[in-house]
Amino acid sequence: MTAPSEKSPRLFARIAAAALLLGVLGFLVTAQSSSSNAPTPPAGSAEALVPAPPDAFGPAPAPPDPALVALLDGLTVGTEVNGWKVVNFYPTNESVVWVELQRGEIFFSVGIGPKGTGKPPPPIQTESYEVGYGMPRPRDAVIPTQEMMAAAEQVAARIRKREKEVPRPKGL
Repeated sequence: MTAPSEKSPRLFARIAAAALLLGVLGFLVTAQSSSSNAPTPPAGSAEALVPAPPDAFGPAPAPPDPALVALLDGLTVGTEVNGWKVVNFYPTNESVVWVELQRGEIFFSVGIGPKGTGKPPPPIQTESYEVGYGMPRPRDAVIPTQEMMAAAEQVAARIRKREKEVPRPKGL
């Protein structure tokens, strides 16, 4: 008659161990998913144009939309802008395209969106578009603001040259 009472504590211990294991797994999954959220840039910064791309270094490079290349007067992957190489384009759901630039192991992005959509407005305006910059990577990279601004100005100059004759590309 002692056998049933011995099984009861073992069964309880197994149930408790299973519940503990599920709790630990749930915590790890939650911690993993919340650690991938990027911090929001401060209001008033050039980075406030749109959220950063989901990955730290973005998706694999892909050719940009031909209409966007036309608006940017031929700017595409491999083009140099103020000593920085264009390595990728990131269209977003917020009608903004980020152009990722690289020099060595350092990156930053220039954002292009329809005029009037940035909150606050980015520092550079064309007739129909606004251009911002930011998202230096790695996070501790020091890129002078004047250098990022000069690259963004060159992108804006390309837009000004073509914006009256090129229809708005999809995604902008």
